[in-house]
Amino acid sequence: MKVEKRTLVFSAIINLIVALIKISAGNIFNFASIIADGFYTVSDLITDVLAMIGAKVSKKRPDKRHPLGYGNFEYIMQMVMGFVIFIVGIVVIYMSFKITYTRPNLLVIVPLLIVIALKMYSAKMLLKVGEKINSSILVTSSKESFIDGISSLALLLVISASFVFKKADMVGSILIGIIIMVQAYKIIRENIGSLMGENITDEKVEAMLEGIFQKYRKISFKGYDLIKHGYYQQLIIKVNIAQDYTIKSLLKAELKIKNEIIHKRMGIKFIDFVLE
Repeated sequence: MKVEKRTLVFSAIINLIVALIKISAGNIFNFASIIADGFYTVSDLITDVLAMIGAKVSKKRPDKRHPLGYGNFEYIMQMVMGFVIFIVGIVVIYMSFKITYTRPNLLVIVPLLIVIALKMYSAKMLLKVGEKINSSILVTSSKESFIDGISSLALLLVISASFVFKKADMVGSILIGIIIMVQAYKIIRENIGSLMGENITDEKVEAMLEGIFQKYRKISFKGYDLIKHGYYQQLIIKVNIAQDYTIKSLLKAELKIKNEIIHKRMGIKFIDFVLE
């Protein structure tokens, strides 16, 4: 939790610096596309704050009301992040149609190169830490930072084109808005699926189950479904039983197997048996 929080705070600081540089440069050099890109970075900053809230709540331990923990709150916060980014994209496109042409000053490239370097470094750092500690929030923030860096890189082409095409600034700003909306749609779509329960495979879990069921002659292990709910998992075990196996014996074995699985500390908090 501390690593995740520190990483998000660091990312938020970078986003604040980048947003200030973009908006200031856009106003100084009177180039609207850079200002529009600055608003995208502001949305990135907002999502960092939402991510910190989501990370804190999602780490709460399971209780009676939430036996699978609060991990789904993380997906909800990421969906909110997606909707915030989508709205920013709409605003950017709307503002694009109010742009008036001005010949760009090549000095505007200097702050752009600085923000591109900062955003690419931020994206790489977020992805590295996110994969290391298995944090989907950091991975999502990494994707946002990478897209922000790419949009800033695209501005270099817009600046070049604006010397020969008067509408280049407007077109560039519209394209940035579209990129923002597409990225937001991907984030929303991915997290809707995760919120509904993500079916995953885990070789360690499969090996553990095969080892456990070797102790039971009259119960045959036939497969499993492992559903991810944030940081906790639901395990559905598929079994066959011998015809002479009593219900009492089955319930006793089921309880013993459940306790053994939970004591393995693999994040599995809810276990169901299905007879095939």
